[in-house]
Amino acid sequence: MKKIHTLFVLLAALGLVAQPSKKIKVLFIGNSYTYVNNLPQLVSDIAKANGDTLIADSNCPGGYTFANHCTDAVSISKITGLQWKYVILQAQSQEPSFSPNQVAAQTLPYAIRLDSLVKSNNPCGTTVFYETWGRKFGDASNCPFYPPICTYAGMQDRLKASYKLFADSVKGILSPVGEAFRKSISLNPSLELYQPDQSHPSMEGSYLAASVFYEVLFQKSVLSNTYNPGIGTATLSFLQQVAHSVLRDSLMVWNIGKNMPWADFTPTLTSGSTYQFGSASVAMANAWNFGDGVTAQGASVAHTYTQSGTYTVSHVAMNNCNKDSVTKVLNVTAVNATGMQQNLKPTFFTFYPNPANDKLHLQLPVETEQSALKTEIFDSNGKRVFEADYKPMLQIRSLNPGIYYGRISNNHYTATFKFVKVED
Repeated sequence: MKKIHTLFVLLAALGLVAQPSKKIKVLFIGNSYTYVNNLPQLVSDIAKANGDTLIADSNCPGGYTFANHCTDAVSISKITGLQWKYVILQAQSQEPSFSPNQVAAQTLPYAIRLDSLVKSNNPCGTTVFYETWGRKFGDASNCPFYPPICTYAGMQDRLKASYKLFADSVKGILSPVGEAFRKSISLNPSLELYQPDQSHPSMEGSYLAASVFYEVLFQKSVLSNTYNPGIGTATLSFLQQVAHSVLRDSLMVWNIGKNMPWADFTPTLTSGSTYQFGSASVAMANAWNFGDGVTAQGASVAHTYTQSGTYTVSHVAMNNCNKDSVTKVLNVTAVNATGMQQNLKPTFFTFYPNPANDKLHLQLPVETEQSALKTEIFDSNGKRVFEADYKPMLQIRSLNPGIYYGRISNNHYTATFKFVKVED
């Protein structure tokens, strides 16, 4: 079955198809983890090198929490100032790593409040949560009060869980910068991502963050991007690979595409030549074209083909802000109400007895090619009740009494027959 999918998480997400230039508006709301090394500018420079344009603004006072931003006049005015495609929210670096109860009480409500402000300004805007990284050796200042964050790994685990909670709570996106730090440290612990304070990012750390953000925001690969902020070529390539692999490995975990209309579907043959078409997408409307002149609306629809053939089936899923489409080619063998393939001439063969109660003997012509030959039995409603490789004797004791239709076929041979199953 041939498939063409427009959502970037398939071929485009893997960097295998060319994509047109993009121009997007993004607002960064955070603190020093954003303004150190000018993260918005790094993302803009990477975008420019790929032919894209980032229109960015920011408000990032040192040490600011989500609660601070909720009452900050500058943050509020910037969020409501333009129709941002994305608003990036970065919490104070330690706060999301605290205990789940503390985060639920002191951080999550303000994340939700900021997202509400984003949505009220632009219903089609998306909130992106900037998952930061654990401190190099854990949070020594808060370790006595909450031991899980005494180490880098423990602190990173808590940050990931909290930022995932924020994103899931508002159907936003998670930008997994902290997970990219984790992978980089695992693969190359000698590469320094931190400044001497063991908290803020070095230029390598900021470039890694910018690479993740480029892929999140532009939905394109950062691999082979030519912009270099002044780090070694080998290091540049390594950080691009880390960012790309972390993001693409877990798109649904980061909610990328999860809350968008997604048109992909799998046709299911239910009986005869009737197919069920369904979509699990988050969409307000679904439009189907079955390729035979028939269309339909709905998330789950059934369609019966009356003629054998090859049909191009298209599905469009959409909401008020986004649209996605998929086209698939479906090869259909149409059958009639008795379950028999239409327009095929039966080839002579012998079967007995008829009526039958427990066994049915099938005798093919001697010259019949028997490779890949199979036997099918359909009830009077056209429902297939038996399918197996061809054998000259069938056990039919388990069938209910009634009229049945059979088919023996492969790529070279087709024969049909009708028999009556009776009680013992």
